[in-house]
Amino acid sequence: MPLFLKGVNWRPIVEIFILWLVIYRIFLFLKGTKAQYLLRGIVILIVAFFLSQKLGLYVMSWLLTKFFAFFLILVAIIFQPELREGLVRLGRRHIFYVEPKQEEVERTIREIVSATNILSKKKIGALIAIAREMGLKEYIESGVKINADVTSELIQTIFSPLSPLHDGGVIIGGIKVLSAGCLFPLTENPQLDRALGMRHRAGIGLSENSDALVIILSEETGNISLAINGQLTKDLSPADLHTILKGQLVRVRR
Repeated sequence: MPLFLKGVNWRPIVEIFILWLVIYRIFLFLKGTKAQYLLRGIVILIVAFFLSQKLGLYVMSWLLTKFFAFFLILVAIIFQPELREGLVRLGRRHIFYVEPKQEEVERTIREIVSATNILSKKKIGALIAIAREMGLKEYIESGVKINADVTSELIQTIFSPLSPLHDGGVIIGGIKVLSAGCLFPLTENPQLDRALGMRHRAGIGLSENSDALVIILSEETGNISLAINGQLTKDLSPADLHTILKGQLVRVRR
């Protein structure tokens, strides 16, 4: 062992690394969800509390101390379902998960867009969910597990009218088709266009309950739509779809 490493206490370093890793995963988990605004508010309150102590603002410090006690109880009560579901989702993904290479992700996007383009021209309905940070285990288990590389031919085969899996949704995670024939939750948004069918409502519903990107192909018109965080973008061209997916899934190297 090098001389400069002798006598180094490794325990604090290991503890800091583990805490950093856990906090980093929590931030990734909350990114793009409604909970990120709650976390932002908590951070602002914590900063205000420490500033009030440093500046000797005792009244404000006392008020924030009392507020924190009630605030944490209030959050636990109001956000009980979200906290429970969040903890479940957090445990579904391995903490040492290794993301696929950028080249593999780009190839997967090309295969998805190619299949979408062909299905659109043939006016074949389709529902394709691309998982991101949040786990989709309960929806994966509602279908038939496949765990195969993403190819345009495989997606087209799944949504062929003669396929027993064509009525459900496909879930893609990383560079794999994880499951097909999956059941997605229907949106309950009363402001949506009533002309939207069950396939569109299922796609929007899944995007409301997760951070997944959901591609929806209309069987009647062949139009391509994309649902993200409960928002539906209609009448996309294959080029538009490719640009959005790449922007959402491919991380820019620095």
